[in-house]
Amino acid sequence: MTETRQKAETKKGSDPENITPEEKKRLLIWGIKKTVVPAFIGAFFAIIFFLKFEYAKDVTWFSAFLLVILISYYVQRFTYSTMGVKVNEFEIKDWLYVEFMTIIFFMVSWTLLLNN
Repeated sequence: MTETRQKAETKKGSDPENITPEEKKRLLIWGIKKTVVPAFIGAFFAIIFFLKFEYAKDVTWFSAFLLVILISYYVQRFTYSTMGVKVNEFEIKDWLYVEFMTIIFFMVSWTLLLNN
């Protein structure tokens, strides 16, 4: 390996041997929070949409997704910072992940509610 590549890899922290047990535990808890919070937010929005629009005749899917994405982004920024997750360390892929999870939980929950 070249010296530049080695420096880049150690800078990223991609070497799992250098991670301490405390860091592993922190990353595990951080990952759980990144999954649970979008689940609750998506289910909450599904209940709100079901109660407001009942059979979804007056709303388009695109506008529902856009509204959920925009509101959940700001809710998650506030929620994660109060839960001790460092929002400053979030990269674009992290935000895409949590928003994707929110939309998936929203779609599944709303579909189940609409099928009752």
